[in-house]
Amino acid sequence: MGLMLTVASVLGAGMPDRAEESYLLRVAAAMERCGAGIPAMRDAAETAAARLVAGGRLWAAGQPGMVSELSGRAGGLMMIRPLGDQKPGDGDVVLYFPERDAEVPAWARGGVLVIRFGSCPESAPAPCLPNHAEAFRISPTLANAIPGWLFTGELIAAITRLGKMPVIYESIGLYGGNARIVQYRNGGIAFHDEAPPPVAHGVIGRCYVEAMTAMLRRVDREERDKMARAAAWARESRARGGRLFMYSMGHLFPDEVEKTAIGAVFRSAVWNAGFRASPKPADVFGADDFVALIGYQHPPDDLLRRARPAGARVAYLALYADRDFISDEGVLWIDPMWPWADACVPIEGYDVPLIAASGILNGAIAWELYRLTCGE
Repeated sequence: MGLMLTVASVLGAGMPDRAEESYLLRVAAAMERCGAGIPAMRDAAETAAARLVAGGRLWAAGQPGMVSELSGRAGGLMMIRPLGDQKPGDGDVVLYFPERDAEVPAWARGGVLVIRFGSCPESAPAPCLPNHAEAFRISPTLANAIPGWLFTGELIAAITRLGKMPVIYESIGLYGGNARIVQYRNGGIAFHDEAPPPVAHGVIGRCYVEAMTAMLRRVDREERDKMARAAAWARESRARGGRLFMYSMGHLFPDEVEKTAIGAVFRSAVWNAGFRASPKPADVFGADDFVALIGYQHPPDDLLRRARPAGARVAYLALYADRDFISDEGVLWIDPMWPWADACVPIEGYDVPLIAASGILNGAIAWELYRLTCGE
């Protein structure tokens, strides 16, 4: 891995004000700051790994968006489960994303290992992994995905150093994704029979930081004009009395739209583009409306075919464009730049890549559209 130019050094080199305010670059800077904290994750990762290899269970608890983000996710651990109303037992591990800073749940005691994410005041029980949301002025829920995924990578590496390999999800957008879920009983089989070579501490985390910051910068550089134009459409719609919609799909979404400041400006709902059997919102669009979709792999052809004949303008995020609307002047395609597999960190001797990229990338783009629309 080559040495990469840091966001801080780029900003200090005289970039224009627009770049200094860019939400994508702010997220990249938070990613690098969290990456600098990878050494502090080692003890917790190794303690957690020993518990899981010994038969302990792995849970995610707290913020619903983050629980979903780490559960059932391409590149994530198939063994992880949402805690919900269940009680973890002695020997279990809980990745905890508190809704409030001072929150300490009743189950966080005894023999349970709780790894806390978010803000880490002095009163917060250790181990606590900060997200640096306040320092970089980014959404604390989106920011939590950064240390959440970094720790997941370090946990996987720690398990390999114990001679085991946890089963990792593959994107269901790939041919083997659903078959893999069936093969391993959706986490009922937690470990493979054979393990790849052990991965040293810090390798997965650093690879993830490099890959993510590169993608964030590329979107900021190459999709800047499209994001600015989409936000201009949104402002024009508001000025004419039209409605703004931001549909989304994924794990961190739609909470990251609906439960944040974005949801006060954009009407939010789930629109699972590319999944024909998934029900879609019944919204009827008008000529003054603006519609954004924070999507996944496939373009939202059904949304485009409903919104465009009504005159609504549409900006959508997906890995490829809908060929029938490429020349439509009322449609913008934004490329989020993450790979089709979503997970973006390969390791030697393992068949699928680790650690999802889409939640953080898509979240940064959604917030940038909001920032440019509202001038914040």
